[in-house]
This record gives sequence, C-alpha cells and structure tokens, in this order.
Amino acid sequence: MPALADIVLTAERKDALVADCVHLTENRIAGRSGLRGIALKTGLSLLKAARPDILPRAMQALLPDFVVALDPLYQDYLAASDRPADFASFLQGRSDAAVDALLGVTDARAARVHNPAIKSVYARLRGGAESEVGAALPDFANLLSNYLARATTCATT
Repeated sequence: MPALADIVLTAERKDALVADCVHLTENRIAGRSGLRGIALKTGLSLLKAARPDILPRAMQALLPDFVVALDPLYQDYLAASDRPADFASFLQGRSDAAVDALLGVTDARAARVHNPAIKSVYARLRGGAESEVGAALPDFANLLSNYLARATTCATT
C-alpha cells in the first residue's frame, strides 16, 4: 500500500500543502479569543517580526515528519474493511492516536534542541498542546483528505 508521504508530499503537492497548512495555522490563531488567543496572537506576531518566514519554514520542516507519523493510521485506514468515505473521518475517529502521533513529532524535535530558552518555552506550551492539536485535527485531517482525493483523481484520469 502506498505511504501517505508518497501521495501528499510529491514535488507537485508539497509546496501547496505547506502553504495550506500555514494558512490553516494562521486562521486558527487569528480566530482564537480570550487570554489564550491574545497570547497566541502576540507570540506569533513577535515570531513573525523576528523572522517573517517562520511559519512556512517551520511547516516545511515539520510537515514531512507529521505525515510520516500519521502513516500507520493511514495504513490502518486503507486496510479497514468498514472504512469511512474519507481519511479525515477515519482520523477524527482515532483523534487520540492522531494527536499523540503529531505531538510525538514535536516532542522529539524539542528533545533535540540544545537551547534552554526554547526548551523552556516548549515545556510551558506542551501542557495545553493536546487540546490545541485536538481542536485543529479536524481541519488538518480535512486538508490531508482533500490532497488524497486530488491525488486519487489525478491518478485515475
């Protein structure tokens, strides 16, 4: 069975998927309210002021690992006899496993960082990360499903 990365991270699709993920991230942060929303918006503004391309660079670096981390779930989806019509529904039905897979990527990345300030910031943010990633999962899952559907449509035409 084809790997998820072989489908959605092709040369023709990767840049568009990265751009769509950046757009999704920016929209999710912009739509947040309350103190957490203010903190996220302020943090993103500060990061973008220091490095305007921070989100595209981060997504370019992390997306391949995210896709690889979700591949076991994609393989389960392909093998399921009673699978839903799309991968998004399948992922949302296994949201705990999907969130764990995605956070495993960022945890591994944070473990390799040598800068104590970055480690400290990640440790503070990590506590609320499960709920944040869980809330974003439906949108991300739909985005991946759309790319899978396009790839399937292109392959059959």
